[in-house]
Amino acid sequence: MTDPLNPMHDEPAEGPREAGYSGDAGDGAGKGTGDTARETAAKAGEVIEQIRDAVGDFAEKATPAVKEFSAKAAELVAVAADKAAPLVQKAGEVTADASGKLAEKSRTFAADIREQMSGGGGTDAKPQDANDAAKDAAEGNPPL
Repeated sequence: MTDPLNPMHDEPAEGPREAGYSGDAGDGAGKGTGDTARETAAKAGEVIEQIRDAVGDFAEKATPAVKEFSAKAAELVAVAADKAAPLVQKAGEVTADASGKLAEKSRTFAADIREQMSGGGGTDAKPQDANDAAKDAAEGNPPL
């Protein structure tokens, strides 16, 4: 137990550094900061070029899969459209029938209101009756 409990702070925990790994100023003797910057820029350019190549390879390999996926999606849309077409057509027919019936009832209602207002329906037609008929129509119960 001769080791001290507290290690010396000027040495790393793994042990003393070797001279080959130190970052002394003598390592780059004869190189200026411009040379170091050029080397760094060249290495960065190489890395970027490698990334470009990798992305290009990936895109080239993925293209058939993306095309196949797009073709399957288009086929699904076509099937859905084929199945929806009859339903949409039926809905259009039902809507057209309902619209025609509503138009007929509205014309009849308007004619009845005008007749009541002109007094052609007899002397017992009152403005209050016309108001009641208008309220019924607004509630969805037009006179038939």
